[in-house]
Amino acid sequence: MLESTPFRRSARLRDFLIYVGNEAILHGTDDLHEQQIGTAVFGRSPSYDTSQDNIVRVNAMELRKRIDLYFANEGQNEPVIFEIPRGSYSPIFRLRRDDAREVSPDREFAIDDHPVATPLPMGETLSPEVPAVTPSKLSLVARALQSPISGILAAIIVCLSVWLIAEIRINEKTQVQLHKWQSAPALRAFWGNFFGRNLPPEIVLADSSFGLAQDVLHKKLSLAEYLDYTYRAAQSPETLTNDAREQERKDLSAVFNHSSGSIGDFRVARRITELETGDDGTRLLFAREYAGHRLRWNNTIFVGSSRSNPWVELFEDRIAYHFKESADSTPSFVTVDSPVGNEQAQYPISSDSGTRTAYCVIVFLPNPTNTGSTLILSGTDSQATEAGGDFLTSEENLEKLQALFQQKTFPYFQILLRISRSNGTPLGSEIISYRIVKSSGHQH
Repeated sequence: MLESTPFRRSARLRDFLIYVGNEAILHGTDDLHEQQIGTAVFGRSPSYDTSQDNIVRVNAMELRKRIDLYFANEGQNEPVIFEIPRGSYSPIFRLRRDDAREVSPDREFAIDDHPVATPLPMGETLSPEVPAVTPSKLSLVARALQSPISGILAAIIVCLSVWLIAEIRINEKTQVQLHKWQSAPALRAFWGNFFGRNLPPEIVLADSSFGLAQDVLHKKLSLAEYLDYTYRAAQSPETLTNDAREQERKDLSAVFNHSSGSIGDFRVARRITELETGDDGTRLLFAREYAGHRLRWNNTIFVGSSRSNPWVELFEDRIAYHFKESADSTPSFVTVDSPVGNEQAQYPISSDSGTRTAYCVIVFLPNPTNTGSTLILSGTDSQATEAGGDFLTSEENLEKLQALFQQKTFPYFQILLRISRSNGTPLGSEIISYRIVKSSGHQH
């Protein structure tokens, strides 16, 4: 239904419908309130005045029209239909009414705006009526084949067949280009968790200014400070002279007045969006634009660590790998919770002139309501994040993961990649630790 004509190009109405549907089906909510919807779907504050802001009522009116339009056209054969009655925001489901009707000859070719199904007695099935082929009919066919026109007709049929085969092949190539994630088994097995589910994933890009602010302040900032903007007035914990404090304020002002993003993050987003370029593609958002309530119902991909993408902080207590910072607030090593086997408790980050070693944490988890998936790509720097994106969009590397997990379908997991490069060589990635995550969030 979400991919039908009435809803295909209206993301806001799709979000509205998904939310009320999930509340009714998954949570059994039968008394949805306008303010609740305004907060969850349209990003209004919990205390907003519904008498002054009618965004929910206006969209509900349009939503009811499009639901009716869908069931009258593309969904006319749906056995179960639903509606959202006026004065309510909870959908009511019912079976399509069966009214057996006789069709008169003069209506034989009329379009029925309200198709109904006639129930069959128990145990009976419908069988198409095939007219009997009589000898007279066979003789007519034989005479037709012997006529001069039959050769022309045969040639036309051959030409049409060749044209049809060519069109099918062109269409197949087009489909591969539109849906690249379906072009190989491992890509399809992993990215099928995000694409082809009538709910385009949202890619949330890091806010580099948030990371730069921490460089200026020499301290870590939190998601709470990011959401209420208090981080813009934060001060370094160091004792500074008045001139130094004023310079710090100017530096922060320059950072916040120039929203910036990482080239590596954009390249990761591009690689992911190239996997699905059809109508069921991706939505690209910056961390500042993102609304946290969307995480509950959507498929979401966070690019960047909690240092530059504060939304990742929501998952840190479930992640086994952590970036530890040096005195200047830049990552200096990666720690591993409860190392097993040959794993180290920590891995140092190296940026020597000849050899460079960085790390990328890839986390694949269910969303909070288990209705979708969440993916996190966090590198110790921009190039490491980009290498993680390359890893997940490579059929060869995904096959390595399948072999590591010893299964074709992908469980929820966390992996730590070591990214290394010597002078004049491309980035190389190596899995040095992994955890399989149960849907409850526990690792093993």
